[in-house]
Formats: sequence, structure tokens, C-alpha cells
Amino acid sequence: MKIIKLVMSILLILSISCTFAKAKTEKLDNLAACAGIVMGNGAVDFSLGDEESFDIAANIAYSAYLSEIYSVKYDEKDLKVADIILGGNLDKIINAHNSDNFTADVYEEIVACYRALGNQLLDGAQTIISNQSKWEKLKNTSIETLKRMLRAG
Repeated sequence: MKIIKLVMSILLILSISCTFAKAKTEKLDNLAACAGIVMGNGAVDFSLGDEESFDIAANIAYSAYLSEIYSVKYDEKDLKVADIILGGNLDKIINAHNSDNFTADVYEEIVACYRALGNQLLDGAQTIISNQSKWEKLKNTSIETLKRMLRAG
């Protein structure tokens, strides 16, 4: 009977820790998705000649995304997947614009993502303040690289 209780306790602990790990990466993935959506919207503005709007959107997106990355210890593979999600959603918005599929639903998704990133900026404010000097160069380099790619047409 003691062995059964021990096995059940171990299974319960494993179940809880797996659920926590999934919830942790789910938040990262959702933030990456929204960062990509917002940066995609900024990329559309950039293609229409509004570089300042792109800079603002990218700053918001990267700051929110990086505040999560710097506040929680993620595995390298989870970060790589999140980066792929970010890039995919950036492309999704650009493609919606380029194929005349920029619908009201797409617009609502962009607005929802600005809200989600805004909440993350508030939640991660201390992380942003404490770490922005560490990631400033990374963020600026990434933004300039994206602009270069967008200019290449």
C-alpha cells in the first residue's frame, strides 16, 4: 500500500510540474505570437512609408517579448520555437496585407495583441528597467535587420 501511495504521489508531482512547464511555455509562445503580429502590422506601415510607426511597433513588441524571456528561465529549444512563432506571425500579417486579406478579423487580432503586449509591459516593467541595457543592442540590431529585409523588397 505504501508503494502505491508513493507512486501516486510521484505521478501527481510529475503531472503538476508538466502542467506548469506547459503553462510557462504557453505564455512565451503567446507573447511571441503577438509580438510577431504587432511587428507585422508595423512592417505594413513601413512598406507604406511610415518608418516611425514600424520603430514604435517593434519597440513595443520586442520589449514585451524580451521582458518575458529575461524574467523566466527558458530552455534554448523553447526560445527557438518562440522565435519561429514570432517570425511566422510577422509574415502572416504582411501576407494578409499583400494579398488584400487584411480583414476586420486581422485588425481585431492586431488590437488584441497590442493589449496583450501592453499588459506584459506593465507586468514586466521591473524586468525591463533592470535589463534594457543588456538587450538594447540586440533589440536595435534586430529592428535594423528587419528594416533591411523589408527594404530589400
